[in-house]
Parts: sequence; C-alpha cells; structure tokens
Amino acid sequence: MSDISSGLIKLAYRGVAGFFILLLLFIFGVVGIALGFAGGLIIALCWIPLAYPEILTEFNIVVIGGQGTTDPVVASLALLVAGLVLLAVGFLFLIITYLIGKGAIIVDKELANVIDSAFSGSGKDRIARLERLAALHNSGALSDKEFEHEKALILESEE
Repeated sequence: MSDISSGLIKLAYRGVAGFFILLLLFIFGVVGIALGFAGGLIIALCWIPLAYPEILTEFNIVVIGGQGTTDPVVASLALLVAGLVLLAVGFLFLIITYLIGKGAIIVDKELANVIDSAFSGSGKDRIARLERLAALHNSGALSDKEFEHEKALILESEE
C-alpha cells in the first residue's frame, strides 16, 4: 500500500480516536474545574455560620447522621469538610485528565508506528521496486553500476 494510503488510514484512526479523547478530556476537565471551584467556594464561605449564627434557623446544614445542626461551629466544620472533599475530588478529576492526555500521546505514537509498519515495506512493494529497477536497467536507462547500487539500497532498506 502506498504512503498516501497509510497516511489516510493513520489520519482516520487518529481523527476518530482524537475526537473521543478530546471529548473525554473536556468532560473530565470541566467536571474537575467545577468541583474544585465549588469546593473552594464552600471553603471560602464556611465562616458564615460562625459570624451569623442566626442563619442556621433559616438554612439547615446537614451533618453526619442526616440531622441538621444549630451549632455554628459544627455547621462551619461540616461546610469546611464538604468543601475540602469537593476540592480533593475536583483535583482528582484534573489529575485523571492529565493522565488520559499523557496516555493518549503515547498511544497515538504507538498507533502511528503500527500503521506505518503494517502498510509500508511489504514484500510486494519490494518486488515491484526491483522489477521497475530491472526494467530501467534493461532499457539502458541505468548502467550496471547504478543498477547494482540501487538494488543494494532496496534490499538493505527492507531488511
């Protein structure tokens, strides 16, 4: 198969795989950023129950056990823990995004090598090149020395 064919096959595989990897990176990245932002926002606001304890009569902050609390310290700690958990999960999603991207680069290089080796240097191509070379030599377009040199190049390049 020609270089153009292998290039088109490479482009098709890389295009489809690249689209799905890009979609996956986008989803994981957006989720990671959103979770990190939400966690940071909750952490930034965890002081409110301490400064304004009367807010706990209107907003029920659920703590462990599914019960609401009216204690401002417990409410602030619950918000702090929830914010830290969201922040940690957000960073975990961003780390996964990085690892997916890094792995995709490695897989893309391996895929390109596999396609190149599968479609280039086939035995039929080698024989066709030698036949063309012999035809040029028989027609007088190549001297004996040029023929032997080109023949050696073809045989060496295919080993």
